[in-house]
Amino acid sequence: MTLLRKRSWLELSRILGAVLLAAFFYAFQKRVLKAHFGPDEMMNIYGVWNPPLWKVILADLEFWSKFVRPLSALYYLPLFHFFKLNPVPYSVARIAILGVNTIIFYKLARAIAGSWWVAVLASFAVAYQAHLGNIAFDGAFIYDALCGGFFFAALLYYIQARRGHEHLSVRQAFIFLALCICALDSKEMAVSLSVTAFAWELLMERHPAEWRSSKAGRGWALQLWPALASGAFTAIYIIGKTTGQGSLTQNQDYTPVLTWARFSESTIRFMNTMFYADGFTMAHAIALWTVLLIAGITGLLRGRILRGRPNPRWLFLWLWVMVTPLPIAFLPGRGGALLYIVMAGWAIAAAMMLRSVSWLLARHLFLGRLGRIATMLVCLLFCGWQYEDATRRAHHDDVYGYLLTGEMTMQWIHDLEQLGLQPKHKSSIIFLHDPSPATYDMTFIAALVWRDRSLDIWQQEQAHLSPERIARMDYIIDCSGGTFRVAKSP
Repeated sequence: MTLLRKRSWLELSRILGAVLLAAFFYAFQKRVLKAHFGPDEMMNIYGVWNPPLWKVILADLEFWSKFVRPLSALYYLPLFHFFKLNPVPYSVARIAILGVNTIIFYKLARAIAGSWWVAVLASFAVAYQAHLGNIAFDGAFIYDALCGGFFFAALLYYIQARRGHEHLSVRQAFIFLALCICALDSKEMAVSLSVTAFAWELLMERHPAEWRSSKAGRGWALQLWPALASGAFTAIYIIGKTTGQGSLTQNQDYTPVLTWARFSESTIRFMNTMFYADGFTMAHAIALWTVLLIAGITGLLRGRILRGRPNPRWLFLWLWVMVTPLPIAFLPGRGGALLYIVMAGWAIAAAMMLRSVSWLLARHLFLGRLGRIATMLVCLLFCGWQYEDATRRAHHDDVYGYLLTGEMTMQWIHDLEQLGLQPKHKSSIIFLHDPSPATYDMTFIAALVWRDRSLDIWQQEQAHLSPERIARMDYIIDCSGGTFRVAKSP
């Protein structure tokens, strides 16, 4: 009877945790339905719509090619085909992706921490974080949502496939590698996935005791080759993306500056973003890393020194939070949604720390199981209060910024549609007095509104064409005064 009560209480607790997490997700994500297209989203849609479909598919297979994040076609192309430039279906799809990511992350956090309570608590940060709100409100960050989802899925699949087995089967290894490639095809943040999987293999799984025996050597090879293969794929990806004509590093925004000053500046910004703070310093960051490292080393050595059960989870999480920021730590001005994977590691570590503190308080106060539950609830309520206060302050600045950013894009789309113009196939078109002279927005928007890849579209402020060249254009559209007017047509 007592065992039945414990099971019933455990099931009730899990259901309550799932309901709270779902309510939290809904409370914040429902506002995303009001979002418009992000500043770069027309360019993103155009990037996967304009090339022939076979080139996009080939780019997904040739993950090392110069094609930029080709897996986003799975998101953009069906939505554009069926809903054109209506932002609401895009927002619904993005919410669904983030919801699936949250479920996958919950299972991953539970597999790492071995606790459903830790998994639920950690998942709140992945379900929504106000300083990372652009991953939900700005569709241009769909790359980060897709990359995070495949990162979590690949690592979860690896952990589940390895648990209870000596090594991955060939089929399991290929599924894991396929998930790794999908993450790489989504965004460059995935280059840390192979290191994370390799760290799990070395720290958390059982290996042959003797290095020198031929059997042990074969066992090591069978166990390590999937993680090593993912590392080889990552190396090929990095070389392909960063060398030769059209590489990422030729763009100033993607050129790393390998200095301590750049690393420190980025780290401070990352920590303030993730922890809702504004006073983080590099000393605070180093202190946090040191505490986590000491916990990791202590947990790893506990089996030998204290004759207890080793707990290398802390060391694994330390490696997670140290490795995952490196792809962006030496680049200028990165943050927000790009910290999605980094923050997930910190969320698990913080939830594990909270559980340890609550259990320690309950044990010293002689409160037993009910005391542990009560202290955990008190800690959860306190953190929730702090989180709600920080979210409220950040939400006003960030969310409404995302909403306002896309209003101008939607206005241009509406104005072009109101022209009632459908240029002839293979026509040449130029926009004069462009309302967005610093970017190629109108080029992308016009091509997508008219849905014709053959059109030759120019912006005078970008191209600086001669008056003679402008006069030879088939269509001239004047954008002066904030309205569009067809100044010339065949």
